Amino acid sequence: MEAGDASLHARFDALWTRAIAAPGAAAWRALDTGYGAADRHYHGWPHVAALLAGHDSVRAHPDFAGLDGDAIDLAIVFHDAIYDTARADNEARSADLLLAEAGPASGDACVRSAAAMIRATAAHGPSADPATRLLLDLDLAVLGAPPAAYAAYAAAIRREYAAVPETGWRLGRAQVLDRFLARPRLYQTDLFHDLLEAAARANLATEAAGLRAGPTD
Repeated sequence: MEAGDASLHARFDALWTRAIAAPGAAAWRALDTGYGAADRHYHGWPHVAALLAGHDSVRAHPDFAGLDGDAIDLAIVFHDAIYDTARADNEARSADLLLAEAGPASGDACVRSAAAMIRATAAHGPSADPATRLLLDLDLAVLGAPPAAYAAYAAAIRREYAAVPETGWRLGRAQVLDRFLARPRLYQTDLFHDLLEAAARANLATEAAGLRAGPTD
């Protein structure tokens, strides 16, 4: 963890104390093993910080009144704690890590809710749960970023999958983007849909076209 992340650590300690009522040092070390790894080019601490900031910016919105903010923040902090590009069960393992670190508090409603939200990030499918819908939209907010920021995100994802040969990457990534574009809507909450849907679809279509066009150099 870089020195600039001290505020993130302090925020986590306060969250853990409220939600778990136990010291958070061991949980933080477990998280930092993942998020602080050198191969986390996108799914690292800056991603967690961005989602927390995004949550902060909308938590007072009337559409999200009454949601358990601590459960959402716990889900944010743990949702990519396990991220192995060679595996397909990262979300389940990340949820299990939260439950293991929570110990006796793992049965509390807040922790159970957070774990369920983490598992929902595997498919990013439609959810009947308002808190889950918000978490999923926060996680996909980067898709609607300005073009330069989106390009930096896409490049960071490619670096995380550096072991995948270029041809296979272009084919597989384009298929993933196509599946997103085929959805009736990318964002499940009206606020995120209204703010980001059009930009996200433009970004995804541009990246997909570039992948199919092949290398430019």
